[in-house]
Amino acid sequence: MFFKRLGKISLSPVFMGLFLSLLLSTSATAGPLKPTMKEMRLYYKQAIDTRDPAVFNEKISQFLTELNTAREFKFSPERKALSLEGLNKVQALVSGLPQATETNLSQLQTQLREADQLRIEYHKKVKPGVFELLFDTLKESLGL
Repeated sequence: MFFKRLGKISLSPVFMGLFLSLLLSTSATAGPLKPTMKEMRLYYKQAIDTRDPAVFNEKISQFLTELNTAREFKFSPERKALSLEGLNKVQALVSGLPQATETNLSQLQTQLREADQLRIEYHKKVKPGVFELLFDTLKESLGL
């Protein structure tokens, strides 16, 4: 009886505290990277949707600037190598595109779509699970 009551009363705040710290630390950790990724997605979409080669070139340049910002993010040691590998592959693909012209714009947009496939692939590989996030948060709060 004592342990049942102890579990209901004292463990509830503990789990609630862990959950709140997980939310706060996850948003704080993802915070600096999330806006950068959103900007990259916007520039990607604008480059894919445009019919103007000059706009395509401008959006690719902006995309690469944001990509370099993302590469400077302090990834967790467990995810750093894989995250940078994915970003490097995207950078190689996008940097390798020649300047767009009226004649090659459609072809370049098709090639650029490969970057989205890389995004999907690497997001699946590096996305942490809930238990991993909880464990990381607990380790961080304990200073381990």
